[in-house]
Amino acid sequence: MRLIFLGPPGAGKGTQASTLAEQWKIPHISTGDILRQAITGKTSFGIQAQAHVDAGELVPDMLIMALMRERFGQSDVKRGWILDGFPRNLSQAHALEQLLSIMRQPRPQVVNFEVSAEVVVERMLQRGRQDDNEPTIRRRLEVYQAETSPLIAFYRRHRCLNTVDGNFPVAEVNHLLQQSLQLLVSV
Repeated sequence: MRLIFLGPPGAGKGTQASTLAEQWKIPHISTGDILRQAITGKTSFGIQAQAHVDAGELVPDMLIMALMRERFGQSDVKRGWILDGFPRNLSQAHALEQLLSIMRQPRPQVVNFEVSAEVVVERMLQRGRQDDNEPTIRRRLEVYQAETSPLIAFYRRHRCLNTVDGNFPVAEVNHLLQQSLQLLVSV
């Protein structure tokens, strides 16, 4: 199974990806985790990424793609994977399509977690992280809408988009997700 999880920050993508990855024994690939590991490990990509992070900038697509190419070169991705936080925009989606084509991997299924802004704000405020305040959260949602939501139309055109209502508690969302994925497998 090859999956891409889309949704705003706080939609529960990481929680659901971790659960399914453990259940299916496939990697949960989070660009945030990959970036943190590269920065902590002071790899050449990590050093380049750190400069952008320190400047408060998004890490450029070219650097993200280099990290993803490196990650997709590891043996554990052969049986499948779940991407969380990637692709983030259309440029990354096109680059991912090229990478998968080169690797002769099939196009993944995409799950879009639809969650209301109010639920996202509430969830993120409950996490209690220092940078999670309402104006910052709402700004992240604006950035998500501008950059990431066009991916929904992109994947809909490719007929690989599935939508799950992420407004419910974790267990209920997992049940809805499992039902949606069962339909995919049986098709």
